[in-house]
Amino acid sequence: MYEKSRGDIFISVRSRDLINMSQELDFNNYGRFDLFQEILAQEDEILAVQLVSATIPNSFYNLSNNNNNNTITFNENGGAYTTLTIPSGSYNILELSTEIKTLLEAQSVINGNNLTYTFVYDEITNTLNITNSNPTIITIFDFTTITSCRRFIGFTSKFATINTVAGITSDRTVDITDTKNSIYVRLPNLSNSKVIESSTGKFSNVVAVLPVELSRNNFFVYEPPVPFVVELSQKQINSIDFLITYQNQLENVNFERADWELNLMISFYHTNQRTKQIDDHLHNLPAELNNQINKFYIEQMNQQNKEKMLNEFVKNNELKIN
Repeated sequence: MYEKSRGDIFISVRSRDLINMSQELDFNNYGRFDLFQEILAQEDEILAVQLVSATIPNSFYNLSNNNNNNTITFNENGGAYTTLTIPSGSYNILELSTEIKTLLEAQSVINGNNLTYTFVYDEITNTLNITNSNPTIITIFDFTTITSCRRFIGFTSKFATINTVAGITSDRTVDITDTKNSIYVRLPNLSNSKVIESSTGKFSNVVAVLPVELSRNNFFVYEPPVPFVVELSQKQINSIDFLITYQNQLENVNFERADWELNLMISFYHTNQRTKQIDDHLHNLPAELNNQINKFYIEQMNQQNKEKMLNEFVKNNELKIN
């Protein structure tokens, strides 16, 4: 519909150079870049942005308190349920099975049952089987808790009981990404009405979705053959906010202080007045409304992070007292 009216502006950004916008949690996923000179479109121009390339460290954990997926809850022989916390980290299914086995067996000694647990992963079916050493002592797993690691080990939300030598076998495929198989690059202060997310059904500030490659403790490079061009509602840019999350904007990616790099292209397109009026009428939300929506999401995200930190503080101090 539009033709370029002048040359593009290339912006190369390193996370270490940004102004930290999330002081309470040092996830290194949110920062601001202030331009030394504003980018301004003329009356008959529109601005557009695209993510040309990115270099991302695969430093974020697939299992962590931040991801709400680091516990397993069970009981033995009709006793009280115990929730065990799995140390945060980047696990494959064999490593996670070993970690859970160690935790379960240590708790079984405390329970006075002294059970051993066996985890067998079937690579062909991508499922996991769990047995205990004496199934007359019944083990029940509660996979309904919010922070359960159930998706990692291939279980749906349910109670699973070991009461035979066959044990239990996962009823869904093992998923070590826990459905977090992509990260979303957002520009919260740049308004657009061209992207809609399924998680909210609303217009979004996403400019690119980056698939997460299985390259633990390594870097992966994002270079789309045809970058998605996002038309912006505003005509002036003084700064750019960068936010990297999972699909849910409130779920931050914790890079564990590792640095990332993004390369953006800002383009100018010429549009005649009639085309502009039609497009504004059909597609554009008022910029102020978009800004308010983005501000609301960011406030929700910060509030949720504070609540997580408070809950973790209380939990740690309770453990020390007991």
